Amino acid sequence: MWVVVGIGARTGVGAGDVVAAISTVLHQDWHVEAIASIDRKAELVEAVASSMGVRGVTYSAEELSAVPTPHVSQRVHDAVGSGSVAEAAALLAGRARQLTVPRTVDGMITVAIAAVNERAANPPD
Repeated sequence: MWVVVGIGARTGVGAGDVVAAISTVLHQDWHVEAIASIDRKAELVEAVASSMGVRGVTYSAEELSAVPTPHVSQRVHDAVGSGSVAEAAALLAGRARQLTVPRTVDGMITVAIAAVNERAANPPD
């Protein structure tokens, strides 16, 4: 199964820490298509994606806040303008309606995973 990993992280978190957090929830038979997050974390997203050999994608707070998610955090909303980052980014990037792994918090890192919607990801010619 191809998946997209949405990430959120507090300031000062390094790419290696994010990759380690991802590895705790990623199944061995899943293939990561992309790492996704909020645009203000673009540098971290690029570093994580590069180290994993996948593409990185970011979204504005406005785009993320328009996505319905199972979890919403007022603290995150106050900090970045969207109540969800990891879950919303995973859903957007995977063109999915449902999360495979809802937000999982590992210290200062949040990870969420959505299966890539095959029909949307690979439209017919």
